[in-house]
Amino acid sequence: MVRRANPSLRPLEGSEFRHELEMACLRAKRGRCPLSLVLFAPAFQDANAKEVDSRELLRCIELHASPCDSLGLLPEMRYGLLLPGAGVFTAQHITESILQRYADTGRRCAAGIAGAEAPEKIGAEMLLQQAITALRHIPDQAGDIRVYREHVEALSLRKTLVHSHEKRFLFSGGE
Repeated sequence: MVRRANPSLRPLEGSEFRHELEMACLRAKRGRCPLSLVLFAPAFQDANAKEVDSRELLRCIELHASPCDSLGLLPEMRYGLLLPGAGVFTAQHITESILQRYADTGRRCAAGIAGAEAPEKIGAEMLLQQAITALRHIPDQAGDIRVYREHVEALSLRKTLVHSHEKRFLFSGGE
């Protein structure tokens, strides 16, 4: 469902947005709720169209953002959208909607998503770096969205596997 543009969503400048990101991380830790950050990197067609393309991207973001979301203008003409209470799947759905609407205007934009499902591990700088990493690893031919995922250890390398003698204890009462 498409909403009307959110007039209260104004882009915060770099330091203001970083402060907002830090506060959102603290609130997410306290409330034990997910938090996602989306970085948008528009592919401007030429220098003359940069301002028009930028305004169009902001309009598309505003159409799909909620009043609790925060928007930031970061270096290199990147936009950051902070989605409190949204996990990576919700963030990906919102991002797909934004990019589709932007693509409908004949423009392209890439997006990197970082999410913290475990709020106790949330850090503002870490979330920002993960979103940048996701954005940098977007393949040229594939989609325009990349979600940051931690590389997990192979199951065979984990030290938390239950050994056979522990299974006997658990299932037979010790003997």
